[in-house]
Amino acid sequence: MATSPVLSRRTLGTELRRLREAAGVAVSRAAEELDCSVSKISRIETGLSTPRRPEIDTLLRLYSAPDAREELVQLAGEGKQAAWYDSYGDLLAPGSTLHRFIGLEAGASMLRQFSSGAVPGLLQTERYARAVITASQPTVSGEALETMIRMRLERKSVLRREPDPLRVAALVDESVLRRPASGAGVMREQIQHLSEIVEDGSSPIEVRVLPFSIGLHGLLGGGFQILSFDHGESDVIFFEGQDGGGLQEKADIVQTHSDRLDAAWKQALDGRELLSFLREVADTHVE
Repeated sequence: MATSPVLSRRTLGTELRRLREAAGVAVSRAAEELDCSVSKISRIETGLSTPRRPEIDTLLRLYSAPDAREELVQLAGEGKQAAWYDSYGDLLAPGSTLHRFIGLEAGASMLRQFSSGAVPGLLQTERYARAVITASQPTVSGEALETMIRMRLERKSVLRREPDPLRVAALVDESVLRRPASGAGVMREQIQHLSEIVEDGSSPIEVRVLPFSIGLHGLLGGGFQILSFDHGESDVIFFEGQDGGGLQEKADIVQTHSDRLDAAWKQALDGRELLSFLREVADTHVE
C-alpha cells in the first residue's frame, strides 16, 4: 500500500480530529491540555504539523482512546521521514500547496485529471517539459531551470512504484495538442509519447482527448487533478495555476468536479479513434 510522509501526516491528523470530535472535546480544550495555541491543534489535524509522542499520549488520554496509540505513533514516525521532494526545498517550501500536493500524489493510488493548458506533467517528455517551463517562467534559466526540469521528471517515479504504481486517468483538451511547443520536433515527439502510452496495454496510464467537436462542456473552468487513496482517506482536488494552484478537500467541491470529469470522460476519444486522431495532429506540427 502506497504512502508518503505528507499522506501519513494527513491520515494522523484526520484520525486525531475524528477522535476529538467523537469524545466531544473542543479544539480550545485540546489546546489547553497541550498548553499550545488553537492554531497548532488545527495544523496537527490538517496534517501540516506532526505531534510528538508525548503530545499524542496527552491527546489520547483526553479523548479516552488509548488503543489508538500504536497506529498514531507509527503514522507520526512516517510523517517525519524524508522524501525525494524534500531535496527541492528551494522550489517546494514545506507546507506549501505544491509541496502538499506532490507529497499526497506520492502516496495516492489514483490520479484523475483534466488538462486544458499543457500536457499533464506525469506524461511530459523531457524536451516538452523544458519548453513548458521556459514558456511559463521566462525569467528562470541556468541551474534553476535544470532543477525545475529534474523535479518534474522525478515526479514520474510514482508511475514505477512497486508493487502498486500510481494509476492515472488523464483527460486532455484538444487545444493542448494543437498548440505548438518551442523547439524542432518537440510537439511531434510529445504526441508520439502519448500514442505509445495509448498503445501500451500494461501502462498504469489511460489517456483520452476531449475534441473540439463536442462543443461546450462542463470543464471550461480550467484544469484540475483529483487524488484518491487506499487508506480510507477522502479524495482531494488540486486546481492548477501558474502561481502554485490551490488544494481543496471539501467533499462537495471534489464530488462536483469528479462528476463533471466523469461526464466529459465518456465524451472523449479513446482507443483506435484516439490513435488515429493523434497521428493526424502530429502531422500538423511542421519540423
